[in-house]
Order: sequence, then C-alpha cells, then structure tokens
Amino acid sequence: MRWLRKELFRKFLSAQILFLIGAIAVNQFYPEWAQFTIIGLILTESICFFLLVTRPLKKVLKEFKALLVGKNYNRIYTEKKDEIGVMAHFFNGVTKSLERVTAQIKAHRRLSSELNTARKIQQDVIPQKAPEIPGLDIMAKTKPAAELGGDAYSFLPQNDQTFMYIGDVTGHGIPSGLVMMVVDTLIHTFIDQVRNGHELLSLTNKYLKPRIQTTMFMTLMMLRYEHHDQKLHYTGAGHETLLHYKAKEGICENIKGGGIALGMVPDNTKLIKETHLPVEEGDFIVLYTDGIVEAKNETGEMYSIEQFRKLVEEEAPKAQTAEELFNQLSTKVLHFLGDFTQEDDMTLLVIKKDARITVDENK
Repeated sequence: MRWLRKELFRKFLSAQILFLIGAIAVNQFYPEWAQFTIIGLILTESICFFLLVTRPLKKVLKEFKALLVGKNYNRIYTEKKDEIGVMAHFFNGVTKSLERVTAQIKAHRRLSSELNTARKIQQDVIPQKAPEIPGLDIMAKTKPAAELGGDAYSFLPQNDQTFMYIGDVTGHGIPSGLVMMVVDTLIHTFIDQVRNGHELLSLTNKYLKPRIQTTMFMTLMMLRYEHHDQKLHYTGAGHETLLHYKAKEGICENIKGGGIALGMVPDNTKLIKETHLPVEEGDFIVLYTDGIVEAKNETGEMYSIEQFRKLVEEEAPKAQTAEELFNQLSTKVLHFLGDFTQEDDMTLLVIKKDARITVDENK
C-alpha cells in the first residue's frame, strides 16, 4: 500500500498548492475577502478530498475487508482510471475468479459424491467372495483404474449348475462402468430362462446392442459348471484366452475362447458357441482381463500373454489352493508394474479343481 499512500500525498499536495495560489490571487485583488476566501477554499479542499479520494478509498477497503473475513461483499463499479479505479478493477477481478473457483469446487464435490455413490453400487454388484461350489476352489478380485471400472465377474447358481463369467468393457471410467452394470443386470435377468452359456450370451447381446453406443462393447468369457457330473464348459465372446494348467502334465495351455464381443452385432447366435473343457483333479483355470497382459512398467515394457502363461505354469505346482495361486500371480504382475500408474482395470479369476471341496446341501 506504500505506492497508494505516496500517490494520495502527491495529489493532496498538488491540491494544496492550487488552493494557495487561488487564495493569494483573491487577496491581491479583493483584500477585504481574503480571510473568508481562504477559509472557504480550505473547506472546499477538504470536502473535495473526502469525496474524490477518502470516500471511494473507504468503500474499496470496506469491500476488501468483507472479502478477507468471509462476509458478503459487493462489486465496485467506478469509471475512475486512477489508483482507486485500479484497486476497484483488481477487486472485481479477484472476486470473479474466486466465484468461478468456488463454483468449480462445488461442482467437483457434487460429482465426487455421485461417483462415490456409483462406485458403492458397483462394488455391491461384484461378489465379495465366490459361492460354495462342489469340487471347485475359487478366488477372484478386480482392481479398477478409475472411480468406476469396466471389468466385472460374477457367479450365478442355477439349480444343479453354476454360471461364472469375467468381462471387460472397452475403455475404463464412467461410461465403461455403466455398460458393465447393464450387462451384469441383463445376465442376472435372463439366467433362469436359459440352459447354457450360448443361450445366455445370445439373449444378453440381443437386448444390449440397441441400448449402448456403437463404439462400446464388452468382451466376456462365460463358464458353466455342472455340479453332479463336475463338467466344465466355456463360451467365449471375444475375450482374452483361457489358461488351463494341467496338473498331471505340468503344462499350461493357452485356449482361445473365440466368439465376438457383446454389443458389436445385433445377432451373435451363429458367432459364439459353448465348448466342453475337460478338467481333472488339481487342474487350475485362470481367467483375466487385458489390464494384466497389457500392463506396462515405467520403461514402457508390456507384460505379455506368453509371460503370464509361463508365470501360471511356474507357480501353479507350488499352490495348494486357488487363493495361493491368485496371490502369487497378482504379486508378480504388480511387481512388474513397479511404481507405474495403472492404466486399465485389472481382474483375475482363479479356479482349482478340488474334489475335497463339498457343499452341505442342508445349509
């Protein structure tokens, strides 16, 4: 404020000099009026100084004070182009910026609240743990890259069999999360109207296609497990490969699921099929999304499907349970990523064929 005090002092001093010159002139030509003239000039000078400088300055300072203490303030409207005008313009600019920032903060808080609600709903949709299925030991988790994820998995019991799926919507974030929830809802809606994975995915695709954008689709791998016969079947819808570790042979096969992603064509009936997958005691089935096999580290190196297959083949013989293999796989993949930011949703589902696991039907 030093510059303002100097400027006000300069103006006041200039006014004093002008008023004194005027008083001297009056005294020279009209001596009898000199005393009254000087008093009048001084009073006029004081009033002008108050009206032109002190009063506008006081108003500006008042609004500044209100702003600083968080009280209601008013914009300052003036046509002055001097220092007072500069201060008023500065004040108006600051308050306009503050109002814009405040509005953005409120909008961000509202959006964050809505995203938290949507995330909670999505978390409730994804199972926290696998159901008890005779002959199978299962472990699954998903790790979204944003508030909402496009990856999903679920388990759907149906009489003496259970459907299981893992899916991945294009992209990630809010649009993907919404499509994921639509697909999951459709699958749960039609589960009691179908006999196998082919019928379920055909019906889901029929009602999904008209309801999403042409650029959005979801790849998916559907498993169907028959409890009594303990037979496993799979139906691919353009998803990543299925990894099958054969315990007796000690090898891990990379099996293509085939098919076409949900939402790409109006009718996928002839493009997908259900296939039987022979599994024996001790075998592992590993399902995953591309967030794992396309993960990149800080050097830009991408984790490949072949690396992941070899990792399963290496770790599966050491694992006694699905959870143990799951933990080893996820730990190694995250170690590969290092401190690099996760770019895509990551979901992993591990199944072990274990005849020792039985279900109490009286529960």
